[in-house]
Amino acid sequence: MTTTPELRGPVAVIAGGLSHERDVSLASGRNLVRELRALGIEAQAYDFDRALMHALERDKVAVALPALHGQFGEDGEIQTLLELIGVPFVGSSSRACRVAYDKGTARELLRRAGIPVPESVGLSAQTFRDVGAAALMEHVMTRLGERVVVKPTRCGSALGVTGVDGLSALPSALVGCYAYGDDALIERFHHGIDVSVVVVEDAEGPRALTPVAVQYEKGHEFDFSARYTAEFVSLDRPPLSEEVLAELGRTACEAHRVLGLSDVSRSDFIVSADGSFVVLEVAITPGTTETSVMPFACTLSGSGLGEIARDLVLGVLARG
Repeated sequence: MTTTPELRGPVAVIAGGLSHERDVSLASGRNLVRELRALGIEAQAYDFDRALMHALERDKVAVALPALHGQFGEDGEIQTLLELIGVPFVGSSSRACRVAYDKGTARELLRRAGIPVPESVGLSAQTFRDVGAAALMEHVMTRLGERVVVKPTRCGSALGVTGVDGLSALPSALVGCYAYGDDALIERFHHGIDVSVVVVEDAEGPRALTPVAVQYEKGHEFDFSARYTAEFVSLDRPPLSEEVLAELGRTACEAHRVLGLSDVSRSDFIVSADGSFVVLEVAITPGTTETSVMPFACTLSGSGLGEIARDLVLGVLARG
């Protein structure tokens, strides 16, 4: 007979930070704190700042639950700090985060494992400046096609992401992308349904929650603000066969495993009309805002966000 671990201290929901995704992170954190408190769990919000490490040690937190997105949250930084001070936390190790956060590296690992990903080209800002756009852009389009998507290699929440239709628009899209980092990923555009699958782990291993179709108002597919504005985004059950849904769940669990992730992740897919699909990316810390996929996926799967978060926290304690 197993016993439920006892929380001997607050759950520290760490949100905010100084990345471009600070506001999204704060919204995720507020939602998690509210949901956990509704279940009677002592949850406290902490910002990612100079006082954080002292505050976590002073308050004798039982478990940390990072809700940081982007830099410092998904790139292994907060995980490294928590490992240093010995605070157990929900989520992947610092080493796994560093690998998975880099879209180019993660995509190559997925490809080698037989998981379908879009064909893409990585291009640094230095190469773009030194070699020149004219010498590069035509070759990129010849390889990937006239419709491509440009995105920062290390960023999230659609920041710096641009859909490009034609050669003339590519250089300006790259310039905008480089505002968020020194490396860009240019990928072949795939037409289809946006579907996201959240993976959570329990004592029996990773399991996929019910897939969620994400639809954006026309013209806002690559818009950061639209993704967190209720009138521009809608979430629903994907209009796909049970066979395709099951395969998406299996692939999300496999991507989670291949990248060495722990506890929770979210895989984003484009699913074509014939049921084929590609994995666009795997998020290390899924958003938990009111318009995010994860809360909706929890509801579709018969649980609440608070219940899933509580179970992840208790799972960390059970591992010792």
